[in-house]
Amino acid sequence: MAVHSEGSAALNIDRPQALVVDSCRFIAERIAKVLEARGYACTVVSDGFKGLEQLRARSFEAVVLDTATPMIDGFCLLRHLRHTSGYSHTPVLMLDAVCTDADRDRAIALGADGYLAKPLQRRGLDRMLDNLGV
Repeated sequence: MAVHSEGSAALNIDRPQALVVDSCRFIAERIAKVLEARGYACTVVSDGFKGLEQLRARSFEAVVLDTATPMIDGFCLLRHLRHTSGYSHTPVLMLDAVCTDADRDRAIALGADGYLAKPLQRRGLDRMLDNLGV
């Protein structure tokens, strides 16, 4: 698996790029593995500040954000994404360990294309990625 952790500069430019922002290393790597199997090269970071740095440094064709990342939460990152040229139509999947209706509504209102509860089930993740065209 060619997951590039914490913003590693090693990239595979022949493949579409995906960014995974989640403080839980196990979940982030699990999502990256699924995305890799779908043809994406993944960058995994553990907090929102590092996620923002990556979003500013280069382009991604898909983004997965945890709602509760340290430094900058996923909602703030999502807001930034949707107001940044080039990311207005990028598929964004939000993940949430708490998964309240209010958080789901907030994510969708801010422009999330999908929202899943943790712990993730592989079948549900695959179904959501299919629906997002990822």
